[in-house]
Parts: sequence; structure tokens; C-alpha cells
Amino acid sequence: MPQTHEKEKEHCLEDFSIGQKICTNPITMSKENIIAFANLYDPQDFHLDDERAKHTSVGTLIASGWHTACTAMRLLVTNFPKIKGGMLGRSVEKMEWPIAVYPGDTVKLTIEVIDLRPSNSKPDRGVMRTRNILRNQNDEVVLSMETVIILPRRV
Repeated sequence: MPQTHEKEKEHCLEDFSIGQKICTNPITMSKENIIAFANLYDPQDFHLDDERAKHTSVGTLIASGWHTACTAMRLLVTNFPKIKGGMLGRSVEKMEWPIAVYPGDTVKLTIEVIDLRPSNSKPDRGVMRTRNILRNQNDEVVLSMETVIILPRRV
């Protein structure tokens, strides 16, 4: 993880390198937050209530995959070096949820820069591709995705 002075610096394309990895701080998924998110955005029984979840194909309360993805985004934004002008996402690709996240699970994100290139159409910008792996406390992958981020260049 970048040192404090590096985190406060505004970064451009040239400040990153392919293969660079950033590991985030962990965050625990509380039952209350799982239910609150589900009530707002994914109101299915297996996200809303222990008793109702027992009568679903899942059989127990789990976090919404979208809650898991939003948690990964929070960890990405709060732990990644600050991008000059903000982190502008172009796409999320290859998103997978191999196993569920349960109340009380603690997750952390590893972000790996897998590609960097100048924009073909806008010379003042660049494109960064990252592989993002969210793991639980047992080191099991609960979410994987690739993101494409637009960021400024030093020109």
C-alpha cells in the first residue's frame, strides 16, 4: 500500500506500472448492512431475513452480489492512490462471484495493474486495466473482476 505522502499525491498514468499490486485493508460484512443494502437494491429473501432465507434455494442469509461488488469498489477507491481529477471507470468486465459472502465475513481486495496505455483518441489521457480479487477471511475468492479506468497523462 502506498505510504501516506504517496496516497495524498495526485497520480497520473505514468505513476503506475504493469504488475503493481495494492492490497487493501479488510472490511467486515455485517448482517445489518447486508439487510439494509438488500432492502434498497436487491430485495430477495436470501438477502433480507434469516427465516425467509431458509426457504430459498440458498438456504441461508447471504450478501447480494451487488453489495459485494460495491464493497470492492469502496475498498478500491479508499485504498488506491488518488487519481488526478478522480477515478473515472470505463467498464467492469469478467465479473464473477464464485462463492457467497455471509454475515460476519471479513473481505479484502487485491488490485493488480495488468495493462497501461495512452489513449488512442485523447493524448491527455490514458487507460489502465486492473484485475481485482476480493477474498474472505479464509482466503477464498468471493468476487473477481477486471476494471478499465481512464486517467490523465503527464503531457
